This record gives sequence, structure tokens and C-alpha cells, in this order.
Amino acid sequence: MRIISVWALKANGIVFYCLSSERVSHCDRCFNFPRPISLMILMHASITEFDTNWVSRDHYREIPASTAVVACKGRVNTADKTMRTHISLLLLVFALCELTNLATGNCLNYCDNKNTGYGTRPCTKTLTETGYFTRKCGFMWGKRCVTGYFTKYKSGYGCCQRTCPVDAGWRSWSSWSRYSSCSVTCGVGLERYKRKRYCNNPVAKNGGRSCSGQRYSYEYRNCYRSKCPINGGWSSWKPWQSASACSVTCGTGSKRLTSTRSCNNPKPQNGGRGCSGITRKYGTKRCSTNRGCPVDGGWGNWTRASASTPCSVTCGVGIQVYEKQRSCNRPTPKDGGKDCRGVATQKRKKTCSTNVACPEKGSIRCLARKCSEYGNCGCSFGFYGDGFTCTGSRGRQFLVLFMENAIDYYNKNRHFSKIHIASRKNATITIKTSKSLSPKLREKMNKSFQIQNGQTETDVPIAMRTLDFKTEHKGIMVETSETVSLFAMSFDGYSSDSSLILPVERLGRRYIVGSSAPYSPDISDYNSQVAFVAAEDNTLVTVTFNIADGRVLVFNNKKYQTGHKMEFEMKQMEDFQISHNRDLTGTVIESSKPIAVFAGNKCNKLKRFGYCSHLVEQLPPTSNLDKTFIVAPSLRKTGGVVRVVANSKTNLQVIVNGTTKRATVEKTRHYDLAVNDNSVTVIKANAGVLVLSFAVRLGRRMAGDPYMTLIPGLEQYINQYYIAVPKGYDENFLTVIIPSEAKSSLRLNSKPVSSGSVVTEASVNVTAEAEYVTMVIEVAGGAHQIETTDGTRFGLLIHGRGREDGYGYAGNMVSPGII
Repeated sequence: MRIISVWALKANGIVFYCLSSERVSHCDRCFNFPRPISLMILMHASITEFDTNWVSRDHYREIPASTAVVACKGRVNTADKTMRTHISLLLLVFALCELTNLATGNCLNYCDNKNTGYGTRPCTKTLTETGYFTRKCGFMWGKRCVTGYFTKYKSGYGCCQRTCPVDAGWRSWSSWSRYSSCSVTCGVGLERYKRKRYCNNPVAKNGGRSCSGQRYSYEYRNCYRSKCPINGGWSSWKPWQSASACSVTCGTGSKRLTSTRSCNNPKPQNGGRGCSGITRKYGTKRCSTNRGCPVDGGWGNWTRASASTPCSVTCGVGIQVYEKQRSCNRPTPKDGGKDCRGVATQKRKKTCSTNVACPEKGSIRCLARKCSEYGNCGCSFGFYGDGFTCTGSRGRQFLVLFMENAIDYYNKNRHFSKIHIASRKNATITIKTSKSLSPKLREKMNKSFQIQNGQTETDVPIAMRTLDFKTEHKGIMVETSETVSLFAMSFDGYSSDSSLILPVERLGRRYIVGSSAPYSPDISDYNSQVAFVAAEDNTLVTVTFNIADGRVLVFNNKKYQTGHKMEFEMKQMEDFQISHNRDLTGTVIESSKPIAVFAGNKCNKLKRFGYCSHLVEQLPPTSNLDKTFIVAPSLRKTGGVVRVVANSKTNLQVIVNGTTKRATVEKTRHYDLAVNDNSVTVIKANAGVLVLSFAVRLGRRMAGDPYMTLIPGLEQYINQYYIAVPKGYDENFLTVIIPSEAKSSLRLNSKPVSSGSVVTEASVNVTAEAEYVTMVIEVAGGAHQIETTDGTRFGLLIHGRGREDGYGYAGNMVSPGII
């Protein structure tokens, strides 16, 4: 684009404007312009003269060169010239200007630099000239007469308008905006502010280029908010380190390893979360002691028994000793292993016959050896036998365990556990506990003391009671220098019960659990319980569950139902207790070595009124279960409940008042029957069963909460008992079950039983030929000796009651066996 100059010239009454691409220096020669002129504008009447003076320089503006105007001023004398002359002159000027412009051909090819989008370009035009012609009219052309008009056409150079591209241009930047919000909610971030500009100075036209560059401009500055929370991260696990010594002192074992990590990569800061997971993990690896392990000796098979002595008599029937032997060679002890425990030679006495009739009179005496005060036998006091086998619950080594009892928080001073010992001779008592027990408890428990002929008792801290689902070391080993009877009592305010304790040599490897259904499954104090303790190290125990109502027991995130097995490997005097809010009766406990098993309830009741009471009995092995039982009448007006637990599928006969009921009980199932206070019940089975008696509460206002007692079978009766009756109860009783014909031979503390001490008596026929009498005898607390002078065996139960409590246990609960 080009800048066009504009000048105005003024004359008398007439103003001309000259517009040109350059300043016109000789405007007074209007008809001889150096630049093309396309238009002359006459602003007034007629031109009289031309003046070369410039009137003014008004302004500049952008116009195409083809419309440029060169105007000159002139002066017209209107007084003596006619209008025709004026018009002719104007036409002449116009024609001369146009002709001059065409003649020179001076047109620039350019675009206006004012961004209008227009310019000029040279071009060829067809020019038209019009006019009129005259002819002489009158003398000396005084007049001209118009005779006609003419039009002339010719080509010539000229200027044409053209469109030009206009590139867009930026306007000035706007002011900066306010800062934006911080880019973070914590820590260091950025705040931004911006400005903008528009691409319209000028606007792009005719294909011109748009603006280059950014429309927006940004500036930033730092901003800070509160410190950010930093969540903790784990460091790498540290190398494995030993966490224990080798598990064995000989041979190959395992070693426990441990590795740790810390929550410091990074540490939690500013309220950040800690690490999730464990800080310590464990592993194992094999380890070797590089020496052989001691191998304890094991017994081989017994040899066949053979007579080692001649018959003790020369006539009639006597006693002969038979002997059998075994060797400690399966395996033989080596590498410091222990020798076999027990005897290598075992002797048994049998009756022998000389087949020679003894003379009725004479000096030869053929009587068998007299070994007890009232009869001829080979068993010591408290056992029954025929010189070859004996039975009884007395011994010199006992394994005791106290199950958990409900706590009476209102009578905290009345919590105790006791071990009662009855001995006919002075004896030394030694109590031992596991080395794994806490030092404080070991200090309280481990002791040795002397007892005099009679009864003694020793306290056991309540901390020695077992807890549910915990492997503990609360077994108590009691060793005596003389043969004694032992029972345990657990008392907690108004909740107590007792149990006869079997000697270690009477323990077995298979037991079936007897308990009672918890009064309410919503209260854990009523839970059914079973606990067991190992007599030796390396004892594998397997529990096969029988849980009432198809319920589930959960232990270590594993679910157990009826028929499922739970296994333990136990050390000597290590114990474990299982508890459930459903009845565990029928659960089977098996072991690789002898164990003691206790069962019952933490605290249960059989009727809605009254308090609950602890129920517990040590169980006999299934190898000592009997088939025939007599259940004496209950002293309680509300009667009792008898439960029969089947070790295998069993056919039962229950005889009450001459009426027989029959039932078939599947393996590990039970059969319950109610007994009243004036009837004797006879139970007969074709296989060994476990029989439990539950004494219910006497009544709403009567004394004595429930207790549980094992009922001995007829084959578990013996002819002599030396028992301990606890002191501190309002009433204590002995229930004797004895053949009718031997009633007169019964002795209590070496005296016939006083009729005044007999509370109740009843009789029953077990068979057509065998009649038994049941007698309830009231006795005082302390040691008591009860026996028959003719050697007749009888059953014995010991029980008692207080204002809100009761207890009971059997005098014997094992069948005949070798001693």
C-alpha cells in the first residue's frame, strides 16, 4: 500500500484538490501533469486564472491511485463569460487530464500499506470520449450552433483496483490476571497468572497469514501449604538370623530363623499412615549336631510264662509262682540312651492243685498264704484279686489336672483347689511340676512333706487351672512313698466338684468323653469341656470330635465338626483344654502314650432355678469300661439324670422297678434317663459303656447345686477302700452297693455300720440269683476305711452337699489289672 498526499489549492471562489501518489510540485501547469490524473473535481463555477500558491495541506488518507485527483485552483471571470464557455473549459480540462494520464501510462502495481486490502495495477482500458460539434452560424462564428454529439472509443493504459492479502497482527498484551489457587493442597506448589492478546490488528484479509506466536502468556510463582502426610514404607527384609538353637542336641533337627524389617522407608510423618504387615517373619532350616542321638531301650516280647516255684502245698490247692521275662533289646540302649523302665521279669501267682486230697486231720497244713486280715489273696489293701490279678484306684504316682472353673467374683476369698490324700501309713509326699511352668508357680507347687496315718490335703493355686485352647504346662505329678488314695477338689465360691484320681499305671491310650449339654449356649460359663495331660514326652494325641447339633468348633482359623480330627504332640505334664457351647459327649481322645483325661462342664445346671456348679470327672480308659451297673436312688427329691455313653454300637437294657426298657445306642452316641429318689436302676449292656450320674439341684429353696459322678460297674467293685472325705460341707455320705448276703460283713472304720447312720436303703435284683442292697450312710469329713470281712466286693460312691453346693466321686473306676 502507498501513502497518498492530498493538497488543497484555493482561488477566487474555486477550490481544487490534488491527490497524487507523490507531491505535485508544479500544480500551476495543470494540463501538463507529471503524474496521471483520473479525476478532477470542480468545486465552484469557472476558472479565471491559476495560482501556484498552496492553500493548505489538510490530511492523508488511503485511497487507490486510480482515483487520485490533482486539483488546481483557477479564477473564473463570470462577468463577461458565458456559462457555455465555462462548461467548454471544464470539459477541455477534463479531457486533457485524461488524455495526459493515458498518454503517460504511469500506473503503479502496488498494495496499500495501510492494510486496507486494496491497491492498484496497470491495466488496459477502453476509453470513451463524448462531445458535440458545432458549425458556424452567423458572421465570423459569432455563434455556434450545436449540430450534434459524438462519442469516441479508443484503448489506452490505465490503473485498475486490485485486492491485496493483509497479514494479521497482534494487539497489545492485556493486563496480568490475578494468581490462581495453589496447585497442591499440601507442600510446595505453583500459583499461575496470565495475560492475553488478540490477533486483530489488523484482521487477516484476502488470504493473509494469521498471527504467529502464543495468544496467552503465563507467569508462575511458588506457593506453600501445610506439610504433606507421609505414609510409612517398609525397608527391605534383613538377612536371616538364628532365633533359636538347634531343636535337637543330637542328630539332625531344625533351627528357627528370623528376619526383621522397619517402617522407615520412609517413616510415617505429619499424620501419615503406618506400614501394614508384620515386622518380623520366621523360617526354619535344617541343623546338625554332628553326633548321634541317644537311643532309649525298648522292651522285647515277653517269654511264655512258666512255673518258677513248686506248688505251695503238698496237698489240696495251693499257690504256684509263674515267671515270664523280656529283654531290653527293641531297641538296645545306645549313645547314652536310657535303659528300659519297668521290670525284666514278671511273676504271677496261680492256684495249683497237687491232685492229692488233704487229710482231714493230721499235722500237714495245706492252707494258701494268708495275706490280708480277712481272706486269702495276693493283693495289698485297697485292691481285690485272686492272687493273680488285682483291681483298685490306689497307687504311688498320680498325674493331676484342674480344669477351668467359673469364678464367683463376690466370694474371691473362697477360691481354692486342693489335692486330698488318704494313707493308712506314714508316707512322704513329693509334688513336681513341668520345668516349662513359670518360676513363681513352680516355687509354690514343688515341695515334699510328710503325712501321718490318715488324711491330708495340699493347696493348689487357682492359676494352675487350665484355660481354653492353650497349650500349657499345668500337669501336677504326685509321688508317694506308700500306696495311697487321692482325689482332687476344685472350689470357687458356690461352684465345686471333685474327682477320684487314677494312678499313672492305670492310665490308658483311648478315652470317650462324657459331659452334659450346656444350659445356655449364649453363656460361656456353661460350656462343655475336656482336658488332657501327657504322662510322657513325645506323646501324640488325636481328638476326634463329636459336637452336638452339628455345630462347628473353630481353632487356629480352622473349622472342626463331628468326625473331624485335631492332633497335638505333647511333652510330659503338658496339657490342653477344649471348650464348646454345645455338648462334647462322645468325643474320642486317643494317644500314642498314656495320658490323663478329664471332662465335664465349666459350670452347668440342669434346671432353670438355682446356680450352676462345676462338673468334672477323670475318665477311665475305654479298656476299663464295664457292662453292668447299679444306680442307687438319689437323695434329692427332684431325682437325677443318668447318661450312658457308647464306645461302640451297644444294645442296652434299663431295668427300673421291674420294668425293662431296651435301646440301641450307636457308637459315640449317648442315652439319657431320669432317675427318681426312691428307685434303684440297673443298666446292662452287651459292650463296655461309660455311665455318668448328674445330681440336680434339690429345689428352689433346698441346698445342693448339681455335681457329676462316674458310676462304677460291677467288675470295678473291690472289697476294701481307704478314702478321704472333704471337710467344710454340711453333709457327707457314702453310698454302698453290696450283695445282700454280705451286708452284715460290711465294716466302717473297723466297726459294723450303725443303723442310725443309714439314711436310706433299697434293694434290687440284678439277676434272678443276685440281689444287691444300696445303702446311703452319713459320715463326717476326714479319712475313712470301709471293707467287708468276708472279702465280698462292693461299689462305693462318696458325695456331699452344702448350702449352695455339692460334690461327688467314685471310690474306684477301673477293672481288674496287674499291679
